[in-house]
Amino acid sequence: MTLHERLEAFWAGERPDQIPYTIYHYEWRHTKEDPAWDAMFEAGLGVTCPVGACKAQERAVERAVTTEVVDGVSIRKQTVQTSEGAIWQTWKDGWHDQYLLKTAEDYRVMTNIVRNTTLLPNYEKVESHSMTIGPYGVQWLSIGRTPLQTILVDFAGLENFAFHLVDFEEEVRELFDAMLEKFRQTVEITSKAPGRFVSNLENFTAESLGPDRFAEFLLPVYEECFPMLHDAGKIVGYHYDGHTACCKDVIAKAPIDVIESLTEPNEGDQTLSEARAVWPDKLFWCNIRVGDYNLPPAELRAKVLSLVEQGSVHGKCFAFEVSEQYPHNWRESIPIVLDALRDTQT
Repeated sequence: MTLHERLEAFWAGERPDQIPYTIYHYEWRHTKEDPAWDAMFEAGLGVTCPVGACKAQERAVERAVTTEVVDGVSIRKQTVQTSEGAIWQTWKDGWHDQYLLKTAEDYRVMTNIVRNTTLLPNYEKVESHSMTIGPYGVQWLSIGRTPLQTILVDFAGLENFAFHLVDFEEEVRELFDAMLEKFRQTVEITSKAPGRFVSNLENFTAESLGPDRFAEFLLPVYEECFPMLHDAGKIVGYHYDGHTACCKDVIAKAPIDVIESLTEPNEGDQTLSEARAVWPDKLFWCNIRVGDYNLPPAELRAKVLSLVEQGSVHGKCFAFEVSEQYPHNWRESIPIVLDALRDTQT
């Protein structure tokens, strides 16, 4: 089988000739000119490359970015100016420092921005992107995060969001409703785009919401929106790279095809055996803990085969990926993983 045939078998719940293995484009791109990758591609590795099927047109919004160095620290500031007011965010040495939403008024400004944004199909970009990624590239249709996860991860930050949901509940819910309308449009547009796999980049960690908030804010969005993608023959993967245990039962009820970036403890909080027991019908596209790439070759090989045994269903419903930090010893360790996966051949 080719890489793409293996992934098609994985997505269909069938058994490929060996367990697929991929790396995120944004992890690979920093060293993509290194010829060491060529042998890995020939051995079965693929690169997952996201592309959006929508383009956004904002009305009456001006965005400006400035950068300065203060006491040796690079500070980048983005200001978003609208007729209703301005919101801003900063990064220090590349790390998010101040988020866009800090006050109730900020939420009202952001709600206005969302309502005054038009979404249009960008199928030409999808088509042209697919022509540039090469034979070892795997195109993903990216739909970003669902509304609440976008507010939590991108707009407010986890710590502030916990207070905002109480202190500014009305404004949070108003923004959520406005974003949900746009998310519905995003999903509808994406359902008509060429491509098989759709990435929902949730970055979900269970303790940040808990099962009750999951059932209130995430599950209804999944149940309403993603049948459109299923009806179009698409597979939806949810990027759950953190803890999942306290929400495992409500996750089991969700129309989730693929749990992507699933990682065993201590990065996650369920072993793959535990996850498979509670989610018997879901596809797992799993991380190998980055520290395990430093194991001696025989131990790394054994770890890979153990994870396959725990997480797969007789060699089905399972794949590996590098979706977080790739190992510093990638030239040595990734070939060991690929060699181990040859032992999973049917």
